[in-house]
Amino acid sequence: MPSYTYAPYRDDEKAQYRSLEQEELAFSEPAPRRSRRGRTFMTFVVAALLAGAVYATFSGAISDVSDKAPAYIHSKVGPLVGKLFNSAVPHRSQPTVHRKFGSRVSTAHSCPAQKEFSCHLATPIPDDVDTCCVNAPGGQLLLAQFWDFAPAVGPADKWTLHGLWPDNCDGSFDQFCDATRVVNSVETIFTAAGATELLSTMRESWKAYQGADDRLWTHEWNKHGTCISTLAPQCYGPEDNTTATPMVEYFSRAVDLHSTLDTFGALSDAGIVPAFDATFNKSDILSAISSSISDNHNVTLGCTKSGVLTEVWYHFNVMGRAQDGEYLFADPDGTKDSCPETGIKYLPKIVRPPRPERPHPTPNPDSKPFEGKGYVIVDDGSEGCLITSGQWYSAGTCATFHGTPSTLGGVELASSRGPCAVNLQGRLVCDYSITNATSFEVGDNGELVYDGKSSWGAIQPAKGWLKEGLWAGNGPAELDLSVEVELHWRGLL
Repeated sequence: MPSYTYAPYRDDEKAQYRSLEQEELAFSEPAPRRSRRGRTFMTFVVAALLAGAVYATFSGAISDVSDKAPAYIHSKVGPLVGKLFNSAVPHRSQPTVHRKFGSRVSTAHSCPAQKEFSCHLATPIPDDVDTCCVNAPGGQLLLAQFWDFAPAVGPADKWTLHGLWPDNCDGSFDQFCDATRVVNSVETIFTAAGATELLSTMRESWKAYQGADDRLWTHEWNKHGTCISTLAPQCYGPEDNTTATPMVEYFSRAVDLHSTLDTFGALSDAGIVPAFDATFNKSDILSAISSSISDNHNVTLGCTKSGVLTEVWYHFNVMGRAQDGEYLFADPDGTKDSCPETGIKYLPKIVRPPRPERPHPTPNPDSKPFEGKGYVIVDDGSEGCLITSGQWYSAGTCATFHGTPSTLGGVELASSRGPCAVNLQGRLVCDYSITNATSFEVGDNGELVYDGKSSWGAIQPAKGWLKEGLWAGNGPAELDLSVEVELHWRGLL
């Protein structure tokens, strides 16, 4: 069974890792080939063992084996056969992956020395398989890379990381597997856990379209990371942070794998470079990647409807745990390719000049509360403000609201989304569909008042990209509105 292979590091990385690679490869040199007599003897022993296993299967000597023969042979005979072949047949020397982050993993759960191989287990998964030690049923792991060209995302000569996804070995996959482990912000959790070096690397290589990196990371964990069985809470000990530790291990492994898959370099070496006036055949792209990176296994290509190359998925089966096991290239576990056979476009990344900064609106200290043009700020403004939908947001730009006197004696508010109102559930919303704007009052201290109450409730504070709804007063009884804020006005000229 071949060890996994990766493309050599690019020129700017070779110097940094060359000494470490040489040191690691010194411990993985091919074993010397045995004599013909020795190989003949080993062949005889292997044949005898396999014959015995087959006999046991068909004779019924081993109960309930007939429907699980492949798994039985793999689990009972496989280890011994593997040892014999590993000593008799030389390994092909292949590059060793440098684990910048993935070497730091929890050791709380003990796994056997003889590791299980994902996608090579019996179906359904036998009860005696420890899914903390091998990913099951999602045994094939896909490392997906992006090529975002307009607007450009990441360096002009590198593909960026999309995610690490578990598939069920048959082309199907699970998603959002554990609602109790869904998080709101990977960045917040990693910062609190001290994983700042990992975060720094992710900001460079794991980029999102239009800059919402943390939103992409959080989506990847909630949708895919929670479906990897070796990262389940029961696989960790009491000394582990069962929220942060599995997440750090998941993202570390993905970053380490991505750093060794130089798709841009492999294509460039084959003369496939981004261009506006060239097209390529799918077979040439697949051949360039499989011969240089994926050990002659196919990858999955993703294209737009107009045939523009945007994604590459690398497929792996894993010997051992997803976070620190041995990743071996595999063929795709189903038909996922979305590129045409010919005429594929591989476009250069379009780097646009940064937009000029818009001048900040000028405050109007003489404006009356909630009249004219202004921002609706939360408390003193240090906690954020409202955006066009009426939600509380603590990052980015505040929405501009317009306040006008109400015919009922109060004030009405509207954003670019439309009029603002408190709906039947007591939530503040702004939308074009609202036909009757709510008439608010203004308190003695300039705060926004509804139904005689100046407090607005939220489930939790808005942090980072996380937006929070606001309810008037205590809100519905079924909601635990543990956060109370006041809304004030910051007038603009």
